[in-house]
Amino acid sequence: MPPAYDLIIERGGLVVVETIEACDEDAAWRAGLMLHIDALMAVVCTDEHDP
Repeated sequence: MPPAYDLIIERGGLVVVETIEACDEDAAWRAGLMLHIDALMAVVCTDEHDP
C-alpha cells in the first residue's frame, strides 16, 4: 500500500486537510497541485511506517 500524505489546503481562510495515497513525496505534490492548484499550502507524509 502506498504511503499516505496529508494535503494542507487553504479554503476561504480556513485550513483544510485532505489525505491521499501516493508513491512518493513528489507524486503527492503533483497530485495536490492538480487537485488544488490555487489552495495547496503543504504536503506532509503521515505514513506511520515511514522512518
